[in-house]
Amino acid sequence: MVGEQLKMDNEFVSSVLAAYTELYDPPTCTLRFSRTGPPSGESAVVVYLPDEIEQLEPEDNLTLLGTAGFGSEMLCADFPCELSMEVKGKLDEAAFRALAKALVELASVPLENGRPFHDGQILTNFSFPLFPRFPSAMLIDWDSVYGFRFPPPATEIGVLRVVPLFATEADFVERSPDRHSGYRALINRGMAPVDPDREPVV
Repeated sequence: MVGEQLKMDNEFVSSVLAAYTELYDPPTCTLRFSRTGPPSGESAVVVYLPDEIEQLEPEDNLTLLGTAGFGSEMLCADFPCELSMEVKGKLDEAAFRALAKALVELASVPLENGRPFHDGQILTNFSFPLFPRFPSAMLIDWDSVYGFRFPPPATEIGVLRVVPLFATEADFVERSPDRHSGYRALINRGMAPVDPDREPVV
């Protein structure tokens, strides 16, 4: 039974990794994780580092990390999904490994406590590598307007973006009539969610 579950986990992880490759080309590296649970399971994190040309363009000079392996579990009540985030600049190995571990640990929380995340949820007591000044974070659909789904072979799987927020920004979103519109209002005010050194926009 354990062997069969491991095989299913690995097949699902492989399908999401293939979808990342279809979407973004092969990742710079892929980190593997085993969750002891409960529930136990296999997962991975893809890391995309900006190349030399991308580093010359501020909007392209980003490190992207995304989980693979959580979309088959009850991570989110709204749709099957993985977690992902972008960070300004090219991270060194120690930084992206720490961030990948933190992403897996965050994605494991709803599996362990049985309380799935929601699209638009605000997390409090948030603590993430590279973002020590941010006590909150928002989980929002990777495409907050139209919704995001992976290409084949993982077409049912979406992505929740992890967006570190200052307390004033989290309060602004929570007071908005709709959290998605509140998030977009922060973006329109100039919020750069990828920048750990940014200042609050509200």
